[in-house]
Amino acid sequence: MILIDTNALVLLIVGLIDNNLIGKHKRTSIYDEEDFQLLLQVIGDLNQLVVLPNIWTEVDNLLNNFGGTYKYPYLERITEIISVTSEKYLDSVSGTKTHSFYELGLTDSLILEYAKECKFLITSDSKLSDYATASGIKVYDMVKQKNTRIENY
Repeated sequence: MILIDTNALVLLIVGLIDNNLIGKHKRTSIYDEEDFQLLLQVIGDLNQLVVLPNIWTEVDNLLNNFGGTYKYPYLERITEIISVTSEKYLDSVSGTKTHSFYELGLTDSLILEYAKECKFLITSDSKLSDYATASGIKVYDMVKQKNTRIENY
């Protein structure tokens, strides 16, 4: 399984709605279509994704304000993705018992704990990425990947 973090999942959903929105949406404006395509390649099959309920809540809070012509496509995409991905619940108290809770907060400490059971973690959160790497977790860091791409141009 591949654990995906909030901002990566936001990019995935926005890109699946309309990849022309990626650079225009306030939550994905630092990304472009190439970032989206690379994310799709890294994921491979959406059935491999696991998402914590905390992440779904954050994603919906960030994206549920779509209006006009994008509201229905948003609802379609999030429903489709929820139906094909796995969801793993970790109780909040377990997150508060980790050392990372004090630095990363609740959701990221839960992500860090569950990522230990996954093939790798997809994130754009550099702090979480650093903690995961230090914990021996394989990470696809979208920001580092983008910076590497930019440096090689």
